[in-house]
Amino acid sequence: MRRRSEWDNEAAGLVDMTEQSECAVADRQAVAGSADRKPSPSIPAGPALHTFWKGRVALYAALKSLGVGTGQCVIVPAYTCFAVPLAVQLNRARPVYADIDPSTFDLTLDSVEAAWNHHRGDSIKALIIQHTYGIPADSRVLVDWAHARGIGVVEDCAHVCGGSYRDNDGTWRPVGSFGDIAMSSSHWSKPVSTGLGGWATTSNPELSRKLDSFREGECLPPTWRESASLAAAVALRETFSFPWMYWLARSAYRTVSGFGLLVPSSTPEEVEGTLTRDFAKRMSPIQEWLLKRRQVDLAEQVRRRALKAEYDSALARAGVRPLELPGYADPVLACYPVRVNEKPKVLELARRRRIELGDWYRNPVDHPTSRLEIFGYRAGTCPIGEGAGQQVVTLPMHPRITRPIVSRTVSFIRDFVRADSRLD
Repeated sequence: MRRRSEWDNEAAGLVDMTEQSECAVADRQAVAGSADRKPSPSIPAGPALHTFWKGRVALYAALKSLGVGTGQCVIVPAYTCFAVPLAVQLNRARPVYADIDPSTFDLTLDSVEAAWNHHRGDSIKALIIQHTYGIPADSRVLVDWAHARGIGVVEDCAHVCGGSYRDNDGTWRPVGSFGDIAMSSSHWSKPVSTGLGGWATTSNPELSRKLDSFREGECLPPTWRESASLAAAVALRETFSFPWMYWLARSAYRTVSGFGLLVPSSTPEEVEGTLTRDFAKRMSPIQEWLLKRRQVDLAEQVRRRALKAEYDSALARAGVRPLELPGYADPVLACYPVRVNEKPKVLELARRRRIELGDWYRNPVDHPTSRLEIFGYRAGTCPIGEGAGQQVVTLPMHPRITRPIVSRTVSFIRDFVRADSRLD
């Protein structure tokens, strides 16, 4: 009999996980008393989907629609991509940073109130609630707090691919259905990917009208070259997107983008926090087509839940504490966060051994140059977010991750996990 290759074994592991996942999810819901939950959409529901060239443009549009402008402030999490405060500053407003919860990596009411009190004399116009890694923030508490003070709320659903939040009455509601506007990103690393891209949605007719007016009246269409370049990059990613090629593919993309041969994730002007005439663009037809085709369906949500359970079990067997979640959160993870010692060393060793590990945020404001002052962040302002940037790596959740890959990844990382993340 022919010996199965490593990839054959991995494929078998993926099939086995998929076959068992429906039962695993049903069991978990029964235990949690949440059988009333329904599958949550990967794209928050609304009367219209307002699509843009990048997620940062969608966030810019959302803040603009809420009336954010000159001299005002927006509360943002101090564990995020620079694109978030960029969207604030391009609206001529100022980001105010609030620290995060060390377990969920999301904003907390205490941290938001601390930021509010520290800037009580300023005009706080909006709050951005990020559901980090797909883990729901305490949405009801934060939204009620904001609305009681006349503050608009944007839910940043860039990491969301489903998932639910338990409301005060015990019902489970989709993540992204609490704020005034929900926005998301379909960047390369996101659960729903169109290469670049983003969208915003709202149940408020007036805000929807403003979003549509901005998109149609102020946004340019991408150039033919930009659309063709993005389509080529998407095709290359589909061809070479395997875990063992992760580090090579990432390096190659950055190199080729640097020479202008592919559309970069960020322009030099965006990195410097500068608004240009062509910043605001609509989605291209190829992005629109991909978005419709790649929405995360129930089967993918089930697979991701099963994969989280695999990581939980593998980490526990390795003596590592699995991800701990509050009772209100039922996530579908974009990736699985783990705290490690000597993060740069861990990532370098992973690269050499061809083990896929993510490094989504290296700082409270993740920026290509680490010049956080560009976006108004001062070192020491939010120590929990700073610690997370120094410690957290992410385990991948995409469809090519199989049981053998989970086992190999956890076996690699267990020797680097921080002492406070180990099981007693």
